Amino acid sequence: MRINNIAFLLLVVLALAGCRTVPVYRGDGVHCTGGYWSEISSTGSGPRSSIDNRMLDEIDSWMGTPYLYGGNNRSGVDCSAFTQFVYRAVDIEIPRTASQQAASSENVNPSELKFGDLLFFNTSGSGVSHVGIFIGNGFFVHSSSSRGVVRESLSKEYYASRIVSAGRFLK
Repeated sequence: MRINNIAFLLLVVLALAGCRTVPVYRGDGVHCTGGYWSEISSTGSGPRSSIDNRMLDEIDSWMGTPYLYGGNNRSGVDCSAFTQFVYRAVDIEIPRTASQQAASSENVNPSELKFGDLLFFNTSGSGVSHVGIFIGNGFFVHSSSSRGVVRESLSKEYYASRIVSAGRFLK
């Protein structure tokens, strides 16, 4: 089942409405005191296992790497190569392109997102064309075409309006 854009956007809006403070990154995950996000944090949406921590270490090592279409190294990386490298760090091989990753992953309901789940976006107008990794509390990391590998909020209208599905490779 594909995630309905409107339903996912509604979930994000409701979640952020329950957050009484601005989410902050403390190095061990993104936190918001009070409201919906604190409930999600206590259920384990952020990194908790050794696999999650290895993924987070790999993500941190890529932060700031420039974007390069088709790039697959530290000099320049595109979105799907970035997700491949993060998963490879925990010995999980995933397909090369965002659309292949979407087709091969287990579909995830937005209310059940966990650290490491992939978020798929339609940024080109024709199906899945971008992918990022959910890191918890309404944030994801991805290789942005304008800023390279960065952390981003799903509350940004650009991303919230373009998400088409979420997928899981971690069991």
